[in-house]
Amino acid sequence: MKTLIKTLLVASVMLPSALQAGIPSIFDVFNHSEVLQLELEFDMQQMYDKVNTNEEYPAVFRFQDKHGHWVELSSELRARGRFRRRTCAFPPLRIDFSKKDLRARGLLDFDDLKLVTHCMEGRQGKENVLREYLAYEMYSRLTEKALRAQLVEVTYRDTKSNKKLTSYGILLEDVDELAARLGSEECDECYGLTAMDMVQDNLQTHAMFQYMIGNVDWSLPQMRNLKIMEPIDGSAYWLAPYDFDFSGLVSASYAIPRKEIGQTEVGERIYLGSERTNMELEATADYFRSKKQELFSLVEDFDLLSKRSRREVTEYLSAFYEALDNGIICQELAGSGCSNSGATK
Repeated sequence: MKTLIKTLLVASVMLPSALQAGIPSIFDVFNHSEVLQLELEFDMQQMYDKVNTNEEYPAVFRFQDKHGHWVELSSELRARGRFRRRTCAFPPLRIDFSKKDLRARGLLDFDDLKLVTHCMEGRQGKENVLREYLAYEMYSRLTEKALRAQLVEVTYRDTKSNKKLTSYGILLEDVDELAARLGSEECDECYGLTAMDMVQDNLQTHAMFQYMIGNVDWSLPQMRNLKIMEPIDGSAYWLAPYDFDFSGLVSASYAIPRKEIGQTEVGERIYLGSERTNMELEATADYFRSKKQELFSLVEDFDLLSKRSRREVTEYLSAFYEALDNGIICQELAGSGCSNSGATK
């Protein structure tokens, strides 16, 4: 036991040093400014047979590096998520690499990536994935305390039938890598935390972001669709969200409203953050105003998404900013309106 504890302590000290020394992870190798070409080769019947379990099955993971060369790694897959694995024609996946293999390639051993897959085939499935990727990108523009997301075009190859399917997806970095980058550790059993336990600007930015995209599918006390991090220095907890498919911004056809909290239709904005003073809300409102043009440009320039979807997303965000600039949001949340001195047109 003492040997194990000593090993863990040494690893926790060495990992930040490795990050600072510039040793890359497998996620770092991906080209984050482009769509990553990816292949997953596995027995698809195994995927469907094990969709309701956490059993893993072997797969070959291939990706195209920035030089156009294909890189191949052994991996194991399993279904992930709760709602989507029960509802979707193609389940979301967790990809587990070999730590030994990663180290042999000179990479850090962050070996656990999530793959957000298409829930349904066809245009609607594609648009849903691209809209959700936009949500991840928007959040990363608002805070560094965000999971990195890589847009991928995946070709799934069935080892039994030799059939293949190509679709967009989203790779999410290993949660442990996010934690290590920011000097923290993931807290797996942090149920029941309140706003007072959290870094306040992180909490407020997160709550306003979720309100902006019309997502109520999250909960701090229940650790629902968010990861809670505990800084190594003992300071307050912080969080990073994921899974935005039930948001108004994505508007997935399979999403359902949360009637238990009063939401009558998907996309109806309900603020789930903690009570804030007008001064605190005004500071958050000013910060979101300062990011307005950047967020709108992100949507406008994302030409993989159809013009219709970009228009719908822009209109949805415009309604949020109009309410923000008119002080309506602060009136709803704090009883009096925010000033709009920082509003940008």
